[in-house]
Amino acid sequence: MKLHKSVVDKLLYIVDTYSGYEREVRLRKHIEAIDLTPYERKESSGEVILVLTEDYLKQLEGKR
Repeated sequence: MKLHKSVVDKLLYIVDTYSGYEREVRLRKHIEAIDLTPYERKESSGEVILVLTEDYLKQLEGKR
């Protein structure tokens, strides 16, 4: 299973913003709060990737 580019971007943003503090409490809190949804790609081999749930829900709302 792979991570979608948007998940990697969000992780990098969180690490860049919240790392460097003692015991990394803020960093851990924000990483733990990431909500991911498995998504099966229809146009390719049907591989499953993890996407941000907030992005997934926005896409669903836009298709209705």
